[in-house]
Amino acid sequence: MVLRETGGRGVDIILNSLAEEKLSASVRCLSSNGRFLEIGKFDLANDNLLQLSPFRNGSSYHGVMLDRLFNESDSERQQLRLLLQQFIDSGVVKPLGTTVFAHDEVEQAFRFMSTGRHMGKVLVEIRNEDYEDHPRIFRALPR
Repeated sequence: MVLRETGGRGVDIILNSLAEEKLSASVRCLSSNGRFLEIGKFDLANDNLLQLSPFRNGSSYHGVMLDRLFNESDSERQQLRLLLQQFIDSGVVKPLGTTVFAHDEVEQAFRFMSTGRHMGKVLVEIRNEDYEDHPRIFRALPR
């Protein structure tokens, strides 16, 4: 579908967190000289194989270990935070959407996630966070 929509060209940059056969399908969507940025860890952690033939056209694969940012210096983290804030403020980066399930819909939430077709975050609301609804819980917390 991606190749059809791009007239067979593919896409220049893929930010991927999909695994296994969906990872391979994503790689096949790269354009010539495209960049594949892998932020998922499933295939890396399991040392899964990836066909290299899609990379014959000059495209490249980059494993991006976001958790390594926590090991960087304070100045590098601050620089990244400022850059990200600029992208958020300009609308280039937008928050992920959320799908919220009630506390008694946990099974439905897991079924929804297991389809792999959702975008954004899946949340299960355990309790209402309004202060007035839980005065004895919040009374003990410092204000």
